[in-house]
Amino acid sequence: MKHTLQFLFLASVVMLSSCTTTYTTTYYIVRHAEKADSTRDTQLSVKGHIRAEALRDALISENITKIFVTNYRRTQQTAEPLATKSGIAPTEVFANQTTELVQQLKAIKGGNVLIVGHSNTVPEIIDKLMENPQNVTIAEKDFDNLFKVKITKGNEIVRDFIKLTYGVSRQ
Repeated sequence: MKHTLQFLFLASVVMLSSCTTTYTTTYYIVRHAEKADSTRDTQLSVKGHIRAEALRDALISENITKIFVTNYRRTQQTAEPLATKSGIAPTEVFANQTTELVQQLKAIKGGNVLIVGHSNTVPEIIDKLMENPQNVTIAEKDFDNLFKVKITKGNEIVRDFIKLTYGVSRQ
């Protein structure tokens, strides 16, 4: 009887240690909306504000739990309608520190996250989250891309990448 109890105890310890918590984190990554002009820290144009509202409408049902923006007004203004509606204070990061941002993103264990970046940082963020090149390019006049990176972590890590659009496409 003693040996049977020891065996059962050891078997249960082995089973518990092999169980892994599974969680899914979904990242919605966009470039800021249309700019008012080409100055360094410009704000959004009228079209940009309309697109920011379209982003809010596209993501409001996704239960976004965290929002990341850069230190530029155009990214902050792009996220503002969703942040206000959701009651989320965006986390501001420096636009040129994508490695540090991705470290923060990978530390999130579950939930839905919005990242508003720039035409040169969005592809880099996607590649680093996916851990291999996705060959994303964003043209100067492209503002309607909505990239979705879904990472499920458990015994294995599964990464999915989808390119979507939102708002009115460029003309």
